[in-house]
Amino acid sequence: MSASSPNARNRLQVARVFVKDDVNNYDCDVPAKDRTCWKLTNPDRRFWNSNNNLTRLRKCDYFEWKDVALEDSYYKNLIYSMKQQLDSKEDLGVIKNLRTKNVELEFLLSKEKSLVASMEKGMCDSNKSIRMYKMFVVVLVVGYVCFVLS
Repeated sequence: MSASSPNARNRLQVARVFVKDDVNNYDCDVPAKDRTCWKLTNPDRRFWNSNNNLTRLRKCDYFEWKDVALEDSYYKNLIYSMKQQLDSKEDLGVIKNLRTKNVELEFLLSKEKSLVASMEKGMCDSNKSIRMYKMFVVVLVVGYVCFVLS
């Protein structure tokens, strides 16, 4: 799951959602869900909590760690840095997709510009033809007037 900012990486993120029906959460009837923590203190550590625990309402506050805590900070830092690298690679994938779409849109734009240019050329040619017909009509009218007056 990619995050858009460093703060978003520190929030708890739902990785998998499994309902734990046998949890006695005492506070409400909402079943607990399996979630994954991505904070620096507990990266990739799984826990159970009720659905409303992460909302502003705080109606249910059931929480239980599913995994044992990592004892060595080296492994915590390693997992956390690997998660950040993964997120940055996902961000790079998004950027690559956006660049590809940008190239496609620039190609379509160039085709449209070419079409507009050809239409403008056609209009210019049409305007020249109209001017020539106007000149021809003026010459005919002047010739007719000269013929009638003579």
